[in-house]
Amino acid sequence: MQYICDENNRFRLIGLMLICVAFFNAADYFLTLHALSLGFREGNPVMALIVDTAYFPKVKLIIVPLLLLFLWLVRVRVGRRLFGYVSVIFAAYSLLMVYYGFLFLTMQL
Repeated sequence: MQYICDENNRFRLIGLMLICVAFFNAADYFLTLHALSLGFREGNPVMALIVDTAYFPKVKLIIVPLLLLFLWLVRVRVGRRLFGYVSVIFAAYSLLMVYYGFLFLTMQL
């Protein structure tokens, strides 16, 4: 009988969460641009510094995916801790997507 904490299952779940975070990150980029065009401000103080520069798309569409790939490549070396780290990143981006959903749905009312 296999359990969810089996190493292969844990790596599959980590991979799935990283793929979801990659899609969430791309959606965040385009939704941020849309929100900014509607007059909203960037809520992340670090990203707010570069949101109006040429670095913003590079960070969101190149550097973040490369960091996610790096996390996948070091999964064996980091071990069980990686599951916790990726879970936090996944939860944060999931909440961000819920926020965007709430934001754009309430604007329609």
